[in-house]
Amino acid sequence: MQTNVGAFDGWFRTLLFILAICYAVFAGGVMAWVLVGVGAVLFATAVLTWCPIYEVVGLNTNGK
Repeated sequence: MQTNVGAFDGWFRTLLFILAICYAVFAGGVMAWVLVGVGAVLFATAVLTWCPIYEVVGLNTNGK
């Protein structure tokens, strides 16, 4: 598993995770669970610095 998520991309995903969780608090219902799920995936890919979709498409924002 090679890293393919760069620093800016990782920080942006973390920011989107925080915004999704904050919005989920106010949304409630099914929409809250969807936002928590999407946020969790974004945060996981930011922490792991690896995105499976980037792997399939051939993208690399890491810059190495």
